[in-house]
Amino acid sequence: MKKIIFSRKLRLCLLFIIFTGLFIACKKNSIETETPLPPESVSGQATPVGEPQETPVTATIGAAGGTLQSADGQVRIVVPSGALAGDNNFSVQRITNTNIAGRGSAYRLLPHGLQFSKPIIISFFCDTANFEEIVADAIGIAYQDDKGVWQGSGAIYDSVAKTFSVSTSHFSDWSLFTAFAINPVTAALEPGKTLHLSVVNYMSDDLPVPPVPGVKKPIGPQHDLNAQYIKEWKLAGEGKLIANGSEADYIAPTTIPSKNPVAVSVSLNGSGNSKYLLVSNIYIGAEGITFRINNGPWLRGTIPLGVVEAEGIHSLDAAVVPADGGAANAALSLKWSGYPSGWHLNWGKKLPWFLYQPPGTTIYQQFIVQGKNIIPSLGGVHFSSYSETKGKDIIGSFILEQAGKMESTGTGVKWTPVKIEGFFKTKRNTL
Repeated sequence: MKKIIFSRKLRLCLLFIIFTGLFIACKKNSIETETPLPPESVSGQATPVGEPQETPVTATIGAAGGTLQSADGQVRIVVPSGALAGDNNFSVQRITNTNIAGRGSAYRLLPHGLQFSKPIIISFFCDTANFEEIVADAIGIAYQDDKGVWQGSGAIYDSVAKTFSVSTSHFSDWSLFTAFAINPVTAALEPGKTLHLSVVNYMSDDLPVPPVPGVKKPIGPQHDLNAQYIKEWKLAGEGKLIANGSEADYIAPTTIPSKNPVAVSVSLNGSGNSKYLLVSNIYIGAEGITFRINNGPWLRGTIPLGVVEAEGIHSLDAAVVPADGGAANAALSLKWSGYPSGWHLNWGKKLPWFLYQPPGTTIYQQFIVQGKNIIPSLGGVHFSSYSETKGKDIIGSFILEQAGKMESTGTGVKWTPVKIEGFFKTKRNTL
């Protein structure tokens, strides 16, 4: 009887050893051949398919290879020689970004399902200087699979070309994404109000882990970062900050501060000795537009119609009240064309357009005239929330390092450089 019991144990042990060996072998094989990850980490979050936002750009590429670039210049596809056996018709089209961790626009590359003999290169143009609140290491590129789940991996950043790039053997819908972030990264908050912030992870990791090139991971659902990896919260500016692990509440001052925006930052401990700093810029002011000239008093305007689009031109028109209050007696207009795919637009001679006209004969514009030369101001418009859907929020900030103050005099026109800075929060016109 004892002998029978012993052999059962032996058989169980042998089965355990065999099962363990098979598990290790399968795990090793999954890394080498990129087979699906274990069930607990492949769920991700299915999202709707993006909607087209512009006419696609098309090209025919054959065995010799070629390139294709999106209409807004933000995405480039390079097909190497030998990747195709013959001619194929390709297209790239900007679409709405349904990736919960997405940054900027998404892009549809067609035809879906076509397999390449050699990897192709997909590059997103992105100047990280325009995203100071985002950790560059956390940025990757993702595609949406046939189940609606975005699959993200690390990207190679070229600091000279300002591109993030990945190699792939197939087409799909693609977007930039960030693996972890502070939420919100930018906000507009009325004086005296409270804003809730959190550090979120868009992938399955508990700690802040940058996406690795060539290693695919599903995105979503969003969850708060484990509090043990939060090192410290800080507030730079007026107001009050109450932190609790991976979350914090910021209470705005009752009046607009002289330093605007205020910055809430959180430092993180990553794997090994890695450290990360995330920043949320919070503008204090009522809904509408708030701005000042040469560090003077803050001026405020309402935007009755929100952002209106006509023939490709987006217009934000505000009625501005005096610094000491009262009825509106001035007008401000901000205009731009197209979709700000990089979420940042530099001032131009014509567009983006800035015009502020207070009472009298003085106006302020986005350029200055020197002799016969029109010189656009340095700086630009930066959008932190942007939508082409009616009724959705559009939030942004702007700075004109050398706006042109034009004064009409008895002998002509005098131009003086001034600094103008401000921010706005409004909605896309619903008409």
